Amino acid sequence: MTRYWAIAPFESKNSEIFDRIWQFDLAQNVISIGWGEIGDVSRMSYEALVDKVVTTYPDKPNSTKSLFVNMLWAFYHEISSGDVILARKGRKILVAIGKVIKEGFYEPGKNPHNSHPNFLGVKWLDQPRNKVFENIVFP
Repeated sequence: MTRYWAIAPFESKNSEIFDRIWQFDLAQNVISIGWGEIGDVSRMSYEALVDKVVTTYPDKPNSTKSLFVNMLWAFYHEISSGDVILARKGRKILVAIGKVIKEGFYEPGKNPHNSHPNFLGVKWLDQPRNKVFENIVFP
């Protein structure tokens, strides 16, 4: 069963950095997420990931730590080849849609524009691109 995942290549507050990162992801047929301090999540059990997030981000609220764990776990253990990625910018812009062609992999230093080390291989579709919605569509 195909699943759909909304992923932001970078936070939308800084458009210049977002655009550099997104153009790299688009050209390389990938999408990346951060949390480089955690290390290679693909090799961790769920319990080890929870422990690593708790020790890496001791000052974050428990709800934020849970969010980090859930996003990283899904990225490596739930998103599968054939699933669809909705690349978003903020809560109202769909920058592109693509199909996962390579499951999560860890490659620090891959993108010279940021430190995101967690990647999915994605075949990006030519359309739609940069679709702006009137209302919030991404939580």
